[in-house]
Amino acid sequence: MDSKIRWGILATGSIAETFARDLKHSHHGILTGVASRTPARAQEFCNTHGGAPSSDYGALLARDDIDAVYIATPHDAHVVWAHRALEAGKATLCEKPLGLNQGEVLSLYGAAARTGVLLVEALMYVMHPRMHLARKLLDDGEIGTVTGFSSGFGFAFPFTPEHRLYNRDRAGGGILDIGIYPLTAARFLLGEPASLSGDARLAPTQVDAEARARLDYGDFAAELHCAVDTEIPWQICVTGTKGTMTIDQPWHSGPDNQAVIITREDATQRSYESAETRPLYAVEADHVAECLMRGDTVSALVSPDFSINTAYWLDRWREAGGVTYAADTLDANGFDAVPPQAARHATMPVLHLDGLDKPVSRLVLGTDNQVDVATLAAMGDAFFEHGGTCIDTAHIYSDGMSETALGAWIEARGIRENLVILGKGAHPPDCTPDAMARQLDESLERLRTDYLDIYCLHRDNRDIPIAEWVDALHAEIDKGRIRVFGGSNWTSARVDAANDYARSKGRSGFSLVSNNFSLARMEKPVWDGCLASSTDDFRDWHTRTGIALFPWSAQARGFFLDWETVPLSAARHGADPTIEEMHRVWGSPENLERRKRAMELAARKNTSALQIALAYVLHQPFPTAALIGPRTPMQLVDSIAACNIELSRDEVNWLDLRADNAGN
Repeated sequence: MDSKIRWGILATGSIAETFARDLKHSHHGILTGVASRTPARAQEFCNTHGGAPSSDYGALLARDDIDAVYIATPHDAHVVWAHRALEAGKATLCEKPLGLNQGEVLSLYGAAARTGVLLVEALMYVMHPRMHLARKLLDDGEIGTVTGFSSGFGFAFPFTPEHRLYNRDRAGGGILDIGIYPLTAARFLLGEPASLSGDARLAPTQVDAEARARLDYGDFAAELHCAVDTEIPWQICVTGTKGTMTIDQPWHSGPDNQAVIITREDATQRSYESAETRPLYAVEADHVAECLMRGDTVSALVSPDFSINTAYWLDRWREAGGVTYAADTLDANGFDAVPPQAARHATMPVLHLDGLDKPVSRLVLGTDNQVDVATLAAMGDAFFEHGGTCIDTAHIYSDGMSETALGAWIEARGIRENLVILGKGAHPPDCTPDAMARQLDESLERLRTDYLDIYCLHRDNRDIPIAEWVDALHAEIDKGRIRVFGGSNWTSARVDAANDYARSKGRSGFSLVSNNFSLARMEKPVWDGCLASSTDDFRDWHTRTGIALFPWSAQARGFFLDWETVPLSAARHGADPTIEEMHRVWGSPENLERRKRAMELAARKNTSALQIALAYVLHQPFPTAALIGPRTPMQLVDSIAACNIELSRDEVNWLDLRADNAGN
C-alpha cells in the first residue's frame, strides 16, 4: 500500500468539513473522493478541500482509488452505509455513535470480522495522546485512589423540530450525540462500571434535551451530564484521595489544548501536556492509516469490545430516560437493509431427529444472555446467515425476555419455518404437567408461534409418575403445539422408563436429552438440580440408545479460555465466567489436564483450545448438537470454526484422558 492512505468522505456536513481540513495536516492521509446526497455540494466540497466528487455514496464506495472511507452522515444512516463500506472492502471510520443500539454495533463488527476489513468508531478524542496521558497519570497514582468522577457536554441549540438534534426519526437527542463523550471518558479512564442509572428531560419531539447518568463503580460513582438546549461546562474531573485531575475542553484536544491539570490537596497545581502537534482529526485519520499499514483489522485504541460496550451503556441510558427510536424495533430487513438469507455466508453440519421434518444445526444458539430485541436480532441474523437453524430458549430465561425478543425477531424477519425452536418449561418450583401446559401457553404467545419444534422439560419431578409426564407431552403433540420432546437435566433411568411407557402405548418417546456435557466434566452443579451426561455410564447409554444429546455449557462456560487472568467481576459483558466458578465447577486436576491437552492440540492444529473443546463434543459416537452462548458475532464465528476441525478417535480419547497419546 502507498504511504498515503487515500480517503473518501461520505456526506459533506460540518463534521466532514472539519475532518477534511485536518486531514491536510496528517502524516499518512490524502483526500481522494467525496460523495453527497447533492452532487453539486460534493463538487463544492472538493473545490475547497480537494479530491474528486462521486455521483452518490455507492459510486464512491465502488472506486478503486479509495482505501478508507470516513462516514459523516447523520446517525440514522451510519449502520447501512458502514455495512456497505465493509462489503466494498473499504477500511471504515464511522462517526459516533457507530450504531443507534447495541444490535447495530454488533452487526457491524460481525461484518467487519467476516470480511476482514478494519472498522473504527470515530471517537477522535480517545485517540489523542492527551487522554492516554490522563490515564497514565491515574494509573501512576498521581491523585491517589479515585473517589469520584464527573463529566459534562452541553450547548444551547434552539428547539427546531426538523433539525437532526431534535428529530426523533433521525435519532436526535443528546445522549447519542454528545452524552457518548462523558460516557466513554469515564470508561476509558476508569474501566467498565457495574450498572447505570439515569433520567432525561424530553423535548416535545420525545428525544432527550437533557440527560444525566450515574455509573456505579462500587466505592464511588461517575456522574455524567449532557444537553442540547442548555450550556454545560465541557470538562472531565476525577477526584482522588491525593488530589484532583481536571481536563478542560476534553473533546477538542489540539496543539493549543493539551493540558491535564493535577491539583494537590494543598492546592498546588501542575500542568501535564502531550507534545502532539497535529490537529485532532489528523490524529484520528493517522491512527486508522497506521492500522492499515500494519495490517490490523481492529483498532487497539477504540476496540470492538469498547464500542460494543459503549452501545450497551447508551441503550441503558436511553432506556432509563425513556428515549426510543424506530431502530429499536425490527422489520423484514437485517441491519444492512437486506433481508437475512439462510446460510448466505456459510453452512453448518446438521442432524435429523425422527418426527421432525427440519434439519437441526449441530450448533444451537442459546438466547439466555441477550438483553433486548436488537441485540438478539444481531446474533440471530449472524447465526442464521452462517447456516444455523436451531435456537434454544426457555420459559424462565430472563423472566420471559428471551422468548419475547426471539419471537419478535423471528416474526419480523419472516423466517419461522426455516428455524427449529427448542423451548423448555416445567422448571422448579412449577415442575408439574399442569404447570408445563400453562407455561407452554405463555411461551407460544411470547414467541408469536403456534408450535415449538422441540420441547424439553427443564427439570424432572420424580414425585410425578412417568406416565403422567409422557401423557401430558403427547397431549401437546396431539394439539400440534410441539413436534418432538425431551428432557433437560433428566437421568437415563427416567428417560428409559418414559420411553418404555411410550412404546407400550404405541407412541414416540424422548427424542433427546439436554444435560451438561463438555470436555471438562462438571464436578459440582452449576445450578441446583443440574445433571451431566459426562459420566462413563451416561456416555455408554447415549451410544447404546442413539438418543441425541443437546448439551448446555458445551464449552464449559469459558474454562478453556485464559480464565486465571480474569478478575472476578469480568463476566459483565464478556464470555468469561468468574474464577470462583472455574474452581468450584470445573477446576479438578483431571479437568486442568484436559485443558492442558486441549491447548497442546490446539497449537498443533493452529486453532484455539476453546474450539478444540467444542470439536470434542461434536466428535462423540452418539448424535450431539451443542448449545453455545456467544455474546458477539465474532465469538459466534469462532465457535462455528470448530465444526471444521477433524479429530481422530485417538485424539478424542487422549483429550479425555483415555489414552496416553493422541496418535499420529
